[in-house]
Amino acid sequence: MKPDLSLKVNVFLVAVAVIILGQAAYSYFNINAFQSSHVSTIREKAQSAGQNLKNDLEYVLDMGISLERIARLEDNLENILADLPEVEFMEITDTRDYTLFFADHNQALDIEPGTSKSDFVHKPYVSELSRKGLTPEDTDISLPLKAQGQIQGHINMHISGSVIHAQSRQIMWDMLTVMFTSLLLTFEFLTFFVIYYISHPLSVLRRDISRSYPRLMPVDRDRYASLGEISVLADYYNSIIKNQAQRFATGLRGFLPDLSQGLSAPPRQQTEKISGLVQELEAPESSHPQAPQAALQKIRVCLQKVNTYWSDLAISMEGGSRTRAPADRDEASGSVPYSLIRPLIFLFIMADGFSLSFFPMYVDSLYEPIMGLSREMIIGLPIAAFMLTMAVSMPLAGSMTDSRGWFRPLIIGLLLNAAGHFLTAMAQDILWLIVFRCLAAVGLGVVFMCCQRFVIDNTSLKARSMGMAGFLAAFFSGDICGTVIGAMLAERIGYANVFYVSALFTCLALIFAVLVFRGEFRPAKPQSSGGFGLPFKASQLFQVFRDREFAAVLWLQAIPAKLVLVGFLFFFVPLYLSSIDALQSNIGRVIMCYGICLVFAGPLISHLFPQVYLRKYFILLGGLITAGAMLSFALFSGFIPILVMVIMLGIAHSFSVSSQASVISETDIVKKLGPGAGMGIYRFWERAGNVAGPLVMGFLIARVGYESSVVLFGILTLVSSILYLGFLIRRNWLSP
Repeated sequence: MKPDLSLKVNVFLVAVAVIILGQAAYSYFNINAFQSSHVSTIREKAQSAGQNLKNDLEYVLDMGISLERIARLEDNLENILADLPEVEFMEITDTRDYTLFFADHNQALDIEPGTSKSDFVHKPYVSELSRKGLTPEDTDISLPLKAQGQIQGHINMHISGSVIHAQSRQIMWDMLTVMFTSLLLTFEFLTFFVIYYISHPLSVLRRDISRSYPRLMPVDRDRYASLGEISVLADYYNSIIKNQAQRFATGLRGFLPDLSQGLSAPPRQQTEKISGLVQELEAPESSHPQAPQAALQKIRVCLQKVNTYWSDLAISMEGGSRTRAPADRDEASGSVPYSLIRPLIFLFIMADGFSLSFFPMYVDSLYEPIMGLSREMIIGLPIAAFMLTMAVSMPLAGSMTDSRGWFRPLIIGLLLNAAGHFLTAMAQDILWLIVFRCLAAVGLGVVFMCCQRFVIDNTSLKARSMGMAGFLAAFFSGDICGTVIGAMLAERIGYANVFYVSALFTCLALIFAVLVFRGEFRPAKPQSSGGFGLPFKASQLFQVFRDREFAAVLWLQAIPAKLVLVGFLFFFVPLYLSSIDALQSNIGRVIMCYGICLVFAGPLISHLFPQVYLRKYFILLGGLITAGAMLSFALFSGFIPILVMVIMLGIAHSFSVSSQASVISETDIVKKLGPGAGMGIYRFWERAGNVAGPLVMGFLIARVGYESSVVLFGILTLVSSILYLGFLIRRNWLSP
């Protein structure tokens, strides 16, 4: 049975297949080309160093001094290896292939002549090289040592196959990452182009046809002139309408010869007679019985429609078209597809996410003592200030969108964010860095709320959940791409220059907004011009704590979850992985795994377990999984354990975060205050965990070290989850 797939799905699947096949082929040839080029480069570098040593030794040999009598030659080999990390070992052998001097990165030996056969003879590493796709011809360099034309020995150098393989594997991971981000980019922008150039114009053309066909009126072709095949459809429809009108008029002339005076003249004469009769019926002095006013009103409406119909038919016969009424224009301009905002969200969040994998290290490069705080706490200050500023700006921006609309605040937010990124790259000390990051945070909060308001304004209640799901999907896709692309950029252009790239991408989002949301897609004017402030009363900030369920979810699960998210994922993970010399691109890939879990595991969990009563237990389960991940660091440390912990954290939050918001929305206090004010207060307090996360983690690292600080986070999460479990048990006992 053929699957019933939409146009967008079919186009996307074709694009995905093309990208995957193209990227796979490109990656295969690129990795092979890189390995060959990399091997050649290393061989040239090693051979150059070996040739210098060969020249020096041959000079000594020409003086009549044998190899065995040269003192401390192994130290020379060790010094050469210090500048050649890719070379695994070097040795000097005699004419019988016995090793005289040997050095690797761990030791340097002066070996008794005739006691140790060179590895270049039996080559024990051949099997290992073959598994890595290499041969001894790729890794072995042997230079003969001559004196008076006679060979006195050899300088042997072996390039590490593991180093070459590791570099090739790194390239492979980069290629896979690029492939994944290419798919996300393709999905976002392909969706936009399909909607902008195909599906939305088709829906508008369909609406115009449904309105014009009953009156045999052509559609306004100028509206579709730049849309290629869709303009052809409009022309085809107009030709059909013109032919229909001509045939209709020709048929009428057979019955009404006086139509030659003009297509609408005789019908208008008849309708004028009927209008006169209606006026006589309405006149008080009329001799006719008084007709009901409702019936007369219906007759007048029908007459107006008849006159309009014949007038339109006459215009259609002449090849013209009636100018659309203002109501039609307003309705057309107001129906903006909500998916048009997705590329803007994607670009903007990707730009903001470029620095996630390295921002603590960038702050560390600008470190200077402040008020006696530890180095780790100072590194956490810009992150905490960013989170605090965003927490305050978001409710204020939400109030602004209610009164000012979403478009102008959106432009302002994009400009502020771009300026914040640009100035961050120019920061010379911690204090200015904090100021510039706060500026970027204000822009982020404003843009986030404006985009959310756009979705609300352009979706019906029935489609709003789908619109918000698309909003979040674009958000997480941009976050994933930004994290990993930023990490790869940081390896190549440096930390500060990445912020310039962030500013550039934010400007691209600004240009996108200006170009797209104009003309037919221009934003509607705001309904009111109210003030600027919090969407809830300040006195209500503490009133919510009277609701025990609200307080339990907030203090025992929501705030600890945000504490771990920012303190562990965005602060601890980059610092720790950098301390163990992990590559910046690998740090980005590790953090990216959290977003991937939310994108794929979250919807899957919601689909498999839609039961409402499970939400409270999902909150508890998420807390317990988080606690288990943090506590496991007491037993296992290193790159792989951190990767597993990040994946476990993503799975935990896939269970708990959405369930927290769902449970909070059903609490008595939120129902009393209203969803806007109640959820606004919840989000305000929840972000206390975002602010405290880097500061608490920095304080713990300074006091107890990396491993113990994560374990303490695990203990905190475990205690909070046990207390929440106690709350659930007590509530179940007290429930009737």
